[in-house]
Amino acid sequence: MSRPPYDQLYIYELTGDARHLASGLGPGYLGLWQEDETSFLFFSAPADKQVESLLKNGELALRQLHRLSYDEWQGGLELEPMLVGDLYFCPAWAPAPPPPGARRLLVDPGLVFGSGLHPTTRHCLELLRLRRSQGPLGRVLDLGCGTGILALAAVAWGAQEVLAVDLNPLCVTTTKNNADINGLDMEVAEGPAGGFLDRPAGMVLANLPWAVQRELWSPPRDLDGFPELIVSGVMRSQVGPLSDLLFSRGYKILKRREAEFTWFSLWAKRG
Repeated sequence: MSRPPYDQLYIYELTGDARHLASGLGPGYLGLWQEDETSFLFFSAPADKQVESLLKNGELALRQLHRLSYDEWQGGLELEPMLVGDLYFCPAWAPAPPPPGARRLLVDPGLVFGSGLHPTTRHCLELLRLRRSQGPLGRVLDLGCGTGILALAAVAWGAQEVLAVDLNPLCVTTTKNNADINGLDMEVAEGPAGGFLDRPAGMVLANLPWAVQRELWSPPRDLDGFPELIVSGVMRSQVGPLSDLLFSRGYKILKRREAEFTWFSLWAKRG
């Protein structure tokens, strides 16, 4: 199959949290995207009756119905094969053979917005590869896992244990699916990033917006259990404050990546 296994998407935008109600919605139900108090239910065909049944208890209200092609939802960005070190990432629906000496990892972004190959994602992969070249990764914590690409790479590069976390249930489902299709063992959990910083890890991966980064690394949070960080998702006006914050918490910036004069990624080590 040379194209994604999705065509038309019917997206029901609801006011309210539908996570505890979104079950038994039929074979056309694809998943749920949650943003604050707005739920987006994805279907492969019109699902007016299923959605009407959800609205009967009064907890939810239909705000709008969107109909988009899969390409439109992904912004016209096609997932293309990508080689990072000895890992070859390619679309799950077009499993091309890897280059000699490389290991293939299949990626299906599903309905998670974006192909997962944003410059910040690639930077995180490159920095993680550099770290791996220095020795075993140990335990890895991936905060805001999205499609799960960073967590997949950590497992493939021999991490002792990987925990991938995302607040969005659709990202959790997508990461689990990508782990399954590659036969990789990792833990995947739903919840806010800060809720998992009681799990010490030798390496924390956090490709997250600046507002979330600032909350994660600021006092009084204890960071003793996290000797190394790879952080990304920040823009030019934010990389300075992030660097200063990490320095104030005892981290030294080992490597820095920049793309398009806009996106920045940092590898930091404590002590």
